[in-house]
Parts: sequence; structure tokens; C-alpha cells
Amino acid sequence: MSEDSNDKNLTKPSGGVPTQINLGPSTSMDLSWLPENERKALLIDYTKGMMDISIKAQELHVDAAVLKKTLDDLSDTTREVSDSGNAVTITHSQTTKVGRTEVMMGNTEQAQSGKLSKSQTGEKDWTPYYIFGGILALIIIAALMKG
Repeated sequence: MSEDSNDKNLTKPSGGVPTQINLGPSTSMDLSWLPENERKALLIDYTKGMMDISIKAQELHVDAAVLKKTLDDLSDTTREVSDSGNAVTITHSQTTKVGRTEVMMGNTEQAQSGKLSKSQTGEKDWTPYYIFGGILALIIIAALMKG
């Protein structure tokens, strides 16, 4: 945020520390009743909060731009392979601060069905754990029966 836009959000008395913060187009907070040192502390917290919001917005923008570039590249590659007469299925799953994105593109039956595998959707396959747990339970039961 520039210094000019910060100044638009603050009403300063002739002496220094602002007495009002504009929180939005139609909302402001009167700070004139607070002592100057408390107004300073509050304004520092307000500025830190605005900086945090700006940082978060920039991170989300970067994530969204990267996702757009990735999807554009995948789409172009799918189109090129398909135009050359080859069968193609491209899947992509990604989790970012924006959220989870799952994409399937191509000219095959699998791509047209739009069904991603469990691993592509991020689901964990618990089958090996169940098998290991069952074997472990059998060993424990057998040991208890012998004892």
C-alpha cells in the first residue's frame, strides 16, 4: 500500500497521531478519545494487519497465476498431441492456498469419463495398512492362545 493511500485512511489532528481510521468506503473508527500513545499502538497494529492482507493477496495471486499457466500448458500439450492424431489423457492434481484443483484432459475414453483415480484425487490407499493390521492381530491372538 502506498503512503498516499495510507494517508487517505487516516484523519490527523494538527499535532500528529491520527484520531480516525477509515476502515472502508463508508466505515470509520473514531480514535480521538484514546490517548496518543494508545492511538500509535493501534495504528501500528492496523498497519501490520493491512500489510498481512497485502502479503496474503499477493501469495494468492501468484498461486492463481501459476495454476493458470499450468492449465494453459496442459491444455496446449493436449491439443497438440490430439491434433497429431495420437490418443492422450493428461491428469493433474494440485493443492495450493487457493484450494485443490483436479483436472483431466484428453481425447480418450478415460479422459471423457472424467474419473480420476484415488491417487490422483489425493485419497490415501489404506489397504496395505489393513492387511498389516490383520496379520499383526493374528500374530497377537496366536501368541495369547499359546500362552
